[in-house]
Amino acid sequence: MVTLNVSTEKQLSRFLGKYADNRLKIELLAFWCRHPNAKFARSAIYCASDWDKLDMDRALQDMVEMGLVDTQAHNSLRLYWLTTNEERRRPVMELASLGWARWQLMVKRIAEPNIAAI
Repeated sequence: MVTLNVSTEKQLSRFLGKYADNRLKIELLAFWCRHPNAKFARSAIYCASDWDKLDMDRALQDMVEMGLVDTQAHNSLRLYWLTTNEERRRPVMELASLGWARWQLMVKRIAEPNIAAI
């Protein structure tokens, strides 16, 4: 497990708040943390999750539009992978280095303001 300074933890929390604003995107972000160098077809990503395909498509499209995930058609099959843009990729790799308990704590912190607003 990696120890973070307060500044880095705040940056990662802001990153999570911006790019993982719902449970599905948090799960997708965790997926990209586990597989940062692999390319996947949508069907493989669907199989790794229990989410509805329409919701998954929307979340993937949002991540593509935000520049977090790259995509390309290859032999009529669309592939997705974590961006190669170092500026966007670095926070994901930092998150990947955290232990699961630390991940959950950060997710809980960004979710608490949203729960209070309900």
